[in-house]
Amino acid sequence: MATWKLEENIQRDLEKAHENIELYGGHLLKAPNKYEIKTGVIIAARFADKIRRTAFAVFGGVLPREEIVRATSELNKRIYETLISMGIGKLDIIRITVEAAVEGGKLVFGEPKIEWFIPHSEVQKKVEECEKKMSEIRKKIETLLSEIP
Repeated sequence: MATWKLEENIQRDLEKAHENIELYGGHLLKAPNKYEIKTGVIIAARFADKIRRTAFAVFGGVLPREEIVRATSELNKRIYETLISMGIGKLDIIRITVEAAVEGGKLVFGEPKIEWFIPHSEVQKKVEECEKKMSEIRKKIETLLSEIP
C-alpha cells in the first residue's frame, strides 16, 4: 500500500495547476486581488483536488505553497461538511464556485456556492412520486367532500 506524502501531492498539484491554466482557466479576476475559483462540472469525490489545483494556478506565484495548502484544506473541510449535510454522494455531479483573495499574506476564501446536478431519470422518479401522492390527496379530499351534506 502506498503511503501518502504531502510533497509528492503538492508537486503533482503544481504540475496540474500549470495544466489547468493552459487548458481550463478555472478562475476569473473579479476585482484587484479578488478571484472567483471554479471547479467546473466534476464528480463530488474530486472537489478537493480541483480546488487545490486551481488555487495553485491562481496564487502559486504570489503565496507560499504552505499557505495555499493550509487555506484550501480549511475550505475543503467546510465544503465536505456541506456536501454531507446536503446528502450529496461521492459520484454525484457538482460544480463549486468560491471567491478568494489575499489579505495580509493569507489566502482567504468566501462562502462556497455548490450546484448539484441531478440526472433526469432521478428527477422523473421524484415527479412520479409527487404525482402519486397528489393523486392520493385528491382522492381523500373528494371522499371528504362527498361526506359533507
